[in-house]
Amino acid sequence: MNWEDFRYFLALADEGSFSGAARKLGVDHSTVARRVAALETAFGVRLIDRLPKAVMLTVEGQVLAERGQGALDAMFAVERAAAGAVAGVSVPLCISAPPALARHTIGPQLKQLREMHPDVDVILQGQIQSADLNRRQADIAIRLSRPRKSSVITRKLANMSFGFYGAKAYPNAETDWDLISWDEGSAYIPQYFWLEERLRGRRVVLRSNDMDVQVAAARSGLGIALLPCYIGDADPLLMKFDARENFPAREIWMLVHADLRHAPRVRKGMDFLIKTIGRLS
Repeated sequence: MNWEDFRYFLALADEGSFSGAARKLGVDHSTVARRVAALETAFGVRLIDRLPKAVMLTVEGQVLAERGQGALDAMFAVERAAAGAVAGVSVPLCISAPPALARHTIGPQLKQLREMHPDVDVILQGQIQSADLNRRQADIAIRLSRPRKSSVITRKLANMSFGFYGAKAYPNAETDWDLISWDEGSAYIPQYFWLEERLRGRRVVLRSNDMDVQVAAARSGLGIALLPCYIGDADPLLMKFDARENFPAREIWMLVHADLRHAPRVRKGMDFLIKTIGRLS
């Protein structure tokens, strides 16, 4: 049996649809379907009933999902223990972070990590979804909220401030701003709800789930975007506009599984991120 196939099956069992499992795993739905089909072939039994917009576990699938989760967790615990015991730093360090932080803050500073620790190779994942540290989807995760899992070591790194930014020649007063915001698919982002509650009749002329698109639009003069200050302040074509009310700062947290926090490559990565992201406060 392929454990990766089994991991995909458990995600499908949790989410109840190929599309939901695909979003959770960060792959396309055809990959999930192919992995689950391979698992069914390996076991020689049908694990799911495929419905038009969802899936249902068969009796055999329910038993496998219930009993298999513990086995999978135990396997990942063994992997974490082995990774944490490695004396050298030849194993790549995997860092998961929100895309904007990965692109604008962590990525540009990786040369410094390389210069200090030339033996540390890095995998940097820009992810909206939260990496599962229990299943070793990452060694270190950077998140904008504090997790509640007891097996995870957390440290607050910075407060991320926000402001309203637009082209320097943008002419409109605040009451007449054309706004650039997130789309409804990004409704889980706190900035989305905060802006929606404060439109006060103003138009949202562009909605995008990509912050770089929002930055480019604001830079062009299309409208005003609510952006992290570390992005807006660094852009010479943008200007910060005063507003009657400002979006509150968000906390940036570093997460490491307890089994890995003493691994040499993880410790070096933690020190690098503490210094790099700490500058944002």
